[in-house]
Amino acid sequence: MRLVETIIFMDKPQKLIGLIAWLGLIVIMINTIWLILITLSQGNTLLKMSTKSVLLIVFLLSTGTAILLFRTKWVKLIFEKHSLAIKKLLSILAFSILILSVFFVLMPFASFRLQVSYAIWLRMLPVVLTYTALSILWFWYMWLELPTQPIVQSAPSKREIFIDFARGFAIILAVATHIFSVFEYDVLFGKSMYQVISLTRLATPSFILITGMMFELVYFRKAEEQSFMVAAQRLVKRSLQCYGIYVVTVLIEWFNQKLNLVSAQYAITFLGSSLLSEVLKFYALFLLLAIPIIWLRKRFGIWLIAFLPIVVWLGDLLLDRMTWPAANQRIGNFTGLLFGHPFGSYFSVWHSLTFMAFGMLLGYMLKRSKQAGNWKNFQVTLLLLTLICLGVSLISVLPTTWEEFFFNFSYRYRKNHEIPYYSIGSMGAFLLLWISWRLRMFLNHPWLKHTITSLGKNSLWAFAVGNSLAALLPTQNNQAWYVVLFLLMVFAGSVGMIKMKDLLRSQTRLPVRDVKYMTHEAS
Repeated sequence: MRLVETIIFMDKPQKLIGLIAWLGLIVIMINTIWLILITLSQGNTLLKMSTKSVLLIVFLLSTGTAILLFRTKWVKLIFEKHSLAIKKLLSILAFSILILSVFFVLMPFASFRLQVSYAIWLRMLPVVLTYTALSILWFWYMWLELPTQPIVQSAPSKREIFIDFARGFAIILAVATHIFSVFEYDVLFGKSMYQVISLTRLATPSFILITGMMFELVYFRKAEEQSFMVAAQRLVKRSLQCYGIYVVTVLIEWFNQKLNLVSAQYAITFLGSSLLSEVLKFYALFLLLAIPIIWLRKRFGIWLIAFLPIVVWLGDLLLDRMTWPAANQRIGNFTGLLFGHPFGSYFSVWHSLTFMAFGMLLGYMLKRSKQAGNWKNFQVTLLLLTLICLGVSLISVLPTTWEEFFFNFSYRYRKNHEIPYYSIGSMGAFLLLWISWRLRMFLNHPWLKHTITSLGKNSLWAFAVGNSLAALLPTQNNQAWYVVLFLLMVFAGSVGMIKMKDLLRSQTRLPVRDVKYMTHEAS
């Protein structure tokens, strides 16, 4: 009777934690039976199963035995003694299993360079799904344990949720662009393809402009509060992270035979292009460029930065008159990325200083508005910049027709790095920021914080996971339901991977003194 009362009145998370082990055992038993049925369906009998099948069954059952052992008293004592190290090891293992399981499950539907026969894949599938399920259950267990962890005091966050939301929305647009390209715009949208492309073209300007705001709000603040060297080191570290993840995404494209070995090598050395991850290559360089920009900002103030767009477009007149490598030369890929010449690269570090300068100015005005206790400076600056860009856009685009405008904005303006792409793109970014700012009171809703805003706060991971999934997932058909399902899988996969990464980080960074404190309090 006492045991029943304990179970009934136990905290819900604690009951679920106890349930997870049994769920793991159920998963193991179901997949063991499935594996036996697969073996029998291939013409074998229980007495004549192959050695490999027997080993796989034993492997699954031994995993179940290990779970039962973890519930014994002496193993629990060992686990409590080395809790932090064991949790860290198991979390890293579970995270790795989840990543590898994606490749394995997709193997028959993709064109990976490493392939196994369908019979072997089918035989291994129950084992892989078992460990995938156990990994998910492990992260569920870690999540349920969070309320029992000590609250580590930290400085109040200085992040603006509307900025994270706007950046997350821009990431969704950017990844959607790649997905629509994979499925082909004309097949999906027909005569409306140029309007849809024009909308998705606003993703990159928005993201780069918001990055400019981060230069002002995060890195310049570090340079002021700590030192310029601290900010520079942080930017170098972030740049290396971007490049490292870019290399991983290129290797994924190579592994899925989207790129051959030579093309992948050129892409990694900036002498070629990847299919879906050019933005990461761009940011690896752009973040390094931010170092002298932060120095100039610290030395001469914000107004020098505000005049950078004029410098960029006056300099563009000179760039147009210079001799550049041919578009089919390898070095042309690198100069195109840096200066937009020869035309062909969709990213130009030089021209993107326009977005960055607008972003830093907005970040500065946002700080002033917060100091003044109102949003006047921020709103007025947003309006003035919009009017300036509108005037530039009208002068540079007119006369034209709507059909011609959407076609040019979809391709020509961006590919040739013409001023309308940067003025209209900036207006799109201003509009996104303004809408996000107006909705800021509603952005604390959990489903937004854990989806779109989460992508904005983890932009590097969002791009990496989203683009990798877009390169991996099979494009079986172009029907609307499948495209929507594809988008949802990429979106859910990105959010899920970010959440697991955050959970892994929160658990593995728990200070040892806090663990001792918890143990002492529990005793």
